[in-house]
Amino acid sequence: MRYVVFLDLDNTFWTVDGVPESALEAIGRAQARGHRVFSNTGRSRGETRDLMPYGLDGRCYAAGAEAFLGERKVVDNPLGVEVSRALLEVLDVGEGILIAEGGDRCFVRGYDADFLAETQRTCARTNDPFIDHPDIGLMSDADHAQIYKYSLWVRGGVPADVLSSIPEGFVPTSMGDATEFTDLRFSKATVLETIRRIVEETDGKEYATMAVGDSGNDISMLRAAQVSVCMGNGTNEAKDVADYVTRAIDEDGLYHAFEHFKLI
Repeated sequence: MRYVVFLDLDNTFWTVDGVPESALEAIGRAQARGHRVFSNTGRSRGETRDLMPYGLDGRCYAAGAEAFLGERKVVDNPLGVEVSRALLEVLDVGEGILIAEGGDRCFVRGYDADFLAETQRTCARTNDPFIDHPDIGLMSDADHAQIYKYSLWVRGGVPADVLSSIPEGFVPTSMGDATEFTDLRFSKATVLETIRRIVEETDGKEYATMAVGDSGNDISMLRAAQVSVCMGNGTNEAKDVADYVTRAIDEDGLYHAFEHFKLI
């Protein structure tokens, strides 16, 4: 059986120290045997480190709203200017850090200066592009047109009154201090079937889907895949829904998962 494999990024594919060599070896060996390997992240493309050097077959961004097969964009579902402006109005509450996440460019506003500086220092360690974004107030219609999602970071979590005022059709996903706001129609789970179908049409071959993740925002993807793997460093809730729990990322976890399911 050939697989299209979908990899979460943070603490699944890479850490603050980079991508384990064993993970790159596993991906290359799996591809040589006819499998396809995609990244699948909640981050937008403009909020993600460059993935092109790693030799993946494709990349899924913004919780399934944008995706590439090689260099060809095959999924493109930005919010649209009016929707982006409406969501910004709701989230511009004067707390924490607000990020408008686009494909080509992102924008940020830091209401909490200390929190922003602390987050910038963390991002600088991993070469994340967070620190390079201009202020949200500079956004034009063209900028709004390429926004896929918003993220609001508030110490202790986003207030309940903000969550209750989110426009219909959006889903909040919280991970500690950060909450992402994405289009309900698209997710890390829905993009699996979309990409599987496109790859089958492109290759003229049949594929099953495999998902590898580590945390709560991967659960929908793990449940949607025909085979699911949680990293050994993953959360208990992610482990509970996975078919297999591999070793931790820094213990050659991805390599052992591919080996366990005979991709390599």
